Amino acid sequence: MSTQTVRPATTRGVDWRRAEFVLTVLGFVGFITLPIRITTIYSGLPAHPLFIHVPVVLIPVSVLGALACVARPAWLRRYGILLCLTSIVAMSSIFLAMQAGAALEGALHLQGPSAALIHRHSHAAHILAYVFIVFTAVLILTFSAHRISGGWPTGLALADGVLGSKLTYHALRASLVVLALVAAYMVYKVGDLGAKAVWEGRLQGAGHSFPGGPPGYPTP
Repeated sequence: MSTQTVRPATTRGVDWRRAEFVLTVLGFVGFITLPIRITTIYSGLPAHPLFIHVPVVLIPVSVLGALACVARPAWLRRYGILLCLTSIVAMSSIFLAMQAGAALEGALHLQGPSAALIHRHSHAAHILAYVFIVFTAVLILTFSAHRISGGWPTGLALADGVLGSKLTYHALRASLVVLALVAAYMVYKVGDLGAKAVWEGRLQGAGHSFPGGPPGYPTP
């Protein structure tokens, strides 16, 4: 009968193809859209209204997925890679939408109340970007800690030492919940301010053409 010796994880070579490392690299790659500023797309249509559809969809998906995985940790091992990838794409799309929005704002030369609303919308978008960057980082760390603390070390002493602790894992899960809720609120805030900036001025302007107020409102 032959025996096989299993070496401790600390003596094995580090497998840099592990999901934890690949996701970390992809997280940094997600910043590639930060300097890209696209003003218009097909037939001169502004790019910003199109680009915002991506974060509007993927941020809630990422937030809900993170909350579900915190409630059901087994899902984190099963769907964690896909969830992290979704969050990275959402983060990258925020940068793209923000740059397109800045280009559109510069082209419109707005003044007065509309300009103030656009400024508030842009400021909220910057806060959302910062929050979601941290959310994405914590999500990747939580996924990594779940696997490492669950008995699947990477072989990298620093990562295994920090993320291998159950205390660290639970602290990351709690942080992820807080960040998910803040991100959900901020994406709502950004969308609300953006909608007001687009439609409030139009409705007020349209109201001057209709006795008694904007169209659709009963005349007193």
